[in-house]
Amino acid sequence: MPTIELDKCIKCLKCVNDCPSNAIDIERGIIDNSCIHCGHCVAICPESTIYPDTGEIQKLQSSTVLPVDFQNLSANTRTCRSFISKEVAHETLQLLIENMKHYPSASNSRPIEITIVKSKEIIQRLNDQTANGLIKMLRFITSPILKPILKAFVPKFNITGLDNYKKKFISRQIPESSQVCHHAPLVMLFHAPVTKFGMASADSYIWATYTSIFAQTLGLGTCFNGFIVKAMERSKVMRKEFSIPANHQVYAALLIGYPKVKYINEVGREKPNMNTV
Repeated sequence: MPTIELDKCIKCLKCVNDCPSNAIDIERGIIDNSCIHCGHCVAICPESTIYPDTGEIQKLQSSTVLPVDFQNLSANTRTCRSFISKEVAHETLQLLIENMKHYPSASNSRPIEITIVKSKEIIQRLNDQTANGLIKMLRFITSPILKPILKAFVPKFNITGLDNYKKKFISRQIPESSQVCHHAPLVMLFHAPVTKFGMASADSYIWATYTSIFAQTLGLGTCFNGFIVKAMERSKVMRKEFSIPANHQVYAALLIGYPKVKYINEVGREKPNMNTV
């Protein structure tokens, strides 16, 4: 639990009023076990008399990122599927991991663990196994038996386009091809224990998204990879082979490396519909 140094507390009650779980008894200097470890009490205390349960208190610096800066960063952040053959330095990788301590969590439990695949040979195995699983699934969906059923009951489903995608994917699936991992020098897997009530899937995509944005500022390109997530979800053998703990599930996968190309134009896209209630 966070702890309160009561003799230095000025009783401003900012921590009490901001605590989402009403866990703070400031008169006795106690934080009870209903605390959800959000850290708001530590962050808001003007005298720094509440100490975190992990790490030290660090004074925040004012943000210098303007709205226009973030808009520009967002427009420049594109999925990278073409990487140069350059290893991501250990120091850069450590920066990516270190910054994760700042990322929010949907449930405050922060169960996410990270597995980083760096070996070229292991990434190729990950690519090949995922690709083979994808081909099996595409063949099943576009099979002569299932195709007419999908056309009848899901008329908007583009089965013809999927069948064409399958044929092209299979034709390009040759030794040392990398249709899933795109020859990325690094694959980051976000995983957590499987629970009935946890929010690990949301947490993983929160963390993967923040990591993708931060990677952009370090000159890296990233690609969210749902094919790997689905392959890991279906295969206990794959999870074991790639050192995912037995009770864990992979919820997000991110390809990371230095981009081979530079995009110079903003792509026109429709903004989402907004409903007000």
